[in-house]
Amino acid sequence: MAQGIVKTDSLDSVLSTLKNPKDKVDAIMKFLEMPENQYMEDAIAINLANRAYQISQQTNYVVGKINSMIKLGNFFYKRSEYKKAMEFAQNAKELAEDLSYTKELACSLNLIGIIFNELGDFDRSSQYLFQSLKIFDKLNDIDGISRTIADIGNNFCSQQDYKKALEYFNKSLALAKQINSFSSIKRAYNNLAVVYGDLQQYDTANIYLTKALGISRNLGDKFGQGINIMNIGYGQMNTGKFDEALLSFQQSLDLFTELNNRLHMAKCYTNFGFCYYLAGDVDKSISYFKTALHEGQKGSYYRIINSASGILNTICIQKKDTTEAYKYILLEKSSGDSLFAAQKQKQSEKLDLQYIFEKKEFERKLAQQAKNILMLIIIFSLISGLAILVLLFSRYRLKSKFILLEKEKLESELDIKDRELTVNLISLIKKNEMISSLSDTLVQLEHKSSGMDSKEVISRLSQELRSSTDDKMLNEFSTRFQEVHAGFYEKLMNNYPDLTQNELKVCAFLRLNMSTKDISELTGQQLASINMARYRLRKKLGITNSETNLVTFLSQV
Repeated sequence: MAQGIVKTDSLDSVLSTLKNPKDKVDAIMKFLEMPENQYMEDAIAINLANRAYQISQQTNYVVGKINSMIKLGNFFYKRSEYKKAMEFAQNAKELAEDLSYTKELACSLNLIGIIFNELGDFDRSSQYLFQSLKIFDKLNDIDGISRTIADIGNNFCSQQDYKKALEYFNKSLALAKQINSFSSIKRAYNNLAVVYGDLQQYDTANIYLTKALGISRNLGDKFGQGINIMNIGYGQMNTGKFDEALLSFQQSLDLFTELNNRLHMAKCYTNFGFCYYLAGDVDKSISYFKTALHEGQKGSYYRIINSASGILNTICIQKKDTTEAYKYILLEKSSGDSLFAAQKQKQSEKLDLQYIFEKKEFERKLAQQAKNILMLIIIFSLISGLAILVLLFSRYRLKSKFILLEKEKLESELDIKDRELTVNLISLIKKNEMISSLSDTLVQLEHKSSGMDSKEVISRLSQELRSSTDDKMLNEFSTRFQEVHAGFYEKLMNNYPDLTQNELKVCAFLRLNMSTKDISELTGQQLASINMARYRLRKKLGITNSETNLVTFLSQV
């Protein structure tokens, strides 16, 4: 405790120099990750992790929030508060999934896996651990792979599948050595020692424990040293090396006393008792068992109470001290009941935790399904909208193209008709010239003729020929002009109602860009008459005093 307080004081001095809240969170998390702080007093460690969590929440520092939740989950797991541990692990997992933080997701899945392993749900434990391993493998995170493989090995070890456990622990050790991670190497040595200890291969177990002890000393990890030395002593005791075992237990006790770790001090006293009992010094063993029992009762360590009272009951029966034996048998039964109740509670917690976990996962899946459905609806709506826009655009393009083609067709037809009209007009002019020439010939014949009847016939024939031709020509011209320039006459009449029929015809001739001479030849009028007609026309159209060209003006009607 004192060491933890000194360390946190040094952390506080560092934090006081940092202005950015995110830097403070990172500093706390880095401090908690240091190997020498791995066995810090639980209350101090939880307080620090919670501090990082609070700062992350207040500043919306998402990565810090996820990592602090994972750290809190790990601390509560070590304290066997599995419900709290699972709550933090699951919240961290959901947040990491939502924001696609892959490493943080792998760590949260790993934590869920080891919690299920502790609760005895090995299938579910394996499921989450292998999910975690898959992510670490994609990230090529060797340290994460090593730690997760070690947890999978623990899963097999808990099921007493020691062959598989050894396979995974050795893989974990090889990877830890690859990246020179001393804490992971030490953990692998301890895991291997546990397997060989369960297989009662104590000499092999002690080889790995000795290697782990060397790393603990280099890291300054006194708690780790105490555990390693105590386990070495346990192996020595089981192989009959009682003197060596007693020295190991004393070293371990000294370390735990320095750390004021009452539980492990009680375990050391129990080990002393068994060592003296097996060595044949029963009186000394009784003294240590009683000390262990006293520590167990003070700390409510029911396993210590059950173990110490059980062996003391056996010794008292051997000594035929029934009164003392009865006292210890009551303690053994009472502690056994407490252990059984604790086991039942643990089983109940397991079922409760599984129910809460499954319910939350189910709710999350429903929420995710609803989210996916909403996304599909949005995507479908966007695609449908886009398709409609494409169709409308395509329809518009086709319609525009069709209109353009129609316009081009119409313009082409008009152009053809315009050309036909021009050709017809030229033809009419030629015909008119021919008829005029013929009429002139008839006039000459009239003058030369001596008989009155002949003169009269010739004169009448000339007049009828010119009159009939002019009417037919002008009627044909008017019809064709209306076909090509529909609405021309109507617009002129609407805007200039004073125009006469002859003036309208002159407007039509000018609209076709005919010269005064052409109009004269076509109509048979004198040039002076046509010029006068044009003058009157400009006056009626209101362009007498302007520079506007009469032909240009009429072409815009």
